[in-house]
Amino acid sequence: MCGTRVNIEGSVKTLTYGNVSSVNNNPIEKKPFFHFAPGTKALTVGSWGCNASCPFCQNFDISKQPPTPGLTEYMSPEAFVEMATKRGSEGISISFSEAGTLMLEWNLEVFRLARERGLYNTIVTNGYMTPEALDLMIDAGLDAANVDVKGCEPLVRKVCGIHLQPVLDNITHMREQGVHVELTTLVVPGLSDDMACLENIASWILENTGEKTPWHVNRYFPAYEYTEPTTPLDVLLQARDMARDLGLEFVYIGNVGKRGLEDTVCPVCGTLCYERLQFRSRNVATTPDGACASCGHDLAIHFNLSTELA
Repeated sequence: MCGTRVNIEGSVKTLTYGNVSSVNNNPIEKKPFFHFAPGTKALTVGSWGCNASCPFCQNFDISKQPPTPGLTEYMSPEAFVEMATKRGSEGISISFSEAGTLMLEWNLEVFRLARERGLYNTIVTNGYMTPEALDLMIDAGLDAANVDVKGCEPLVRKVCGIHLQPVLDNITHMREQGVHVELTTLVVPGLSDDMACLENIASWILENTGEKTPWHVNRYFPAYEYTEPTTPLDVLLQARDMARDLGLEFVYIGNVGKRGLEDTVCPVCGTLCYERLQFRSRNVATTPDGACASCGHDLAIHFNLSTELA
């Protein structure tokens, strides 16, 4: 279905090993990661295709394009990691399309090489992969994942063509294995803008990954085959306030670009601890061990990666 594997004379071959669609040295906040390596840059790479069929895909120009010989720009794992080092990246990120899964074989080599060079490894993923594939990435050196929780069943299966439960299972497994996890929900009209669904997601996060798990509630824009109007800001604000009332400490509103919606504010004393706006970030009052400088509350922001990843 994803178009990235082919049977050649009885053997399954990958079409996306090092088949790069784009490479950019991005702020880690763009993934988005707000509580992992803030202020750093990650050399970010993606490939073609996807294992979901979302008609509203915000990256449809690469995710809906099957691997094509004419588009191939091969990059070896060694060349990619060397590029990250030369560009001054503190880590790498597999992103853009569902490259975390579809470039699995390449990713495993990249993760090992990056870890040897002292770089962190991250993926931005829909989380729809087998436990075996996930464990391979964890064993190779996966440090952090931002996982897309697309909505609630049965609409996720109907609209996106994937089952939700494997995604949820993989999220809890990553947490159990020490992978830093942040979650994102693109609030799409007709799929995930129902407040009851959003409350179900927030409750699941609280019960299964804890109150300190960052949840990014992002605005959708019309794209690909989806023409529903842009998500109203009021819906996003309502979702954030609902989740905070339930007990989630760090809920962010993305794809809006207004001051204050992506800041980390201490849930205990109300101090502005970390300020963010359109991928720019500034530490205002966060201690080196990730606590509020005013009251000492644990913000679960991880700065000291050289120690944590050793």
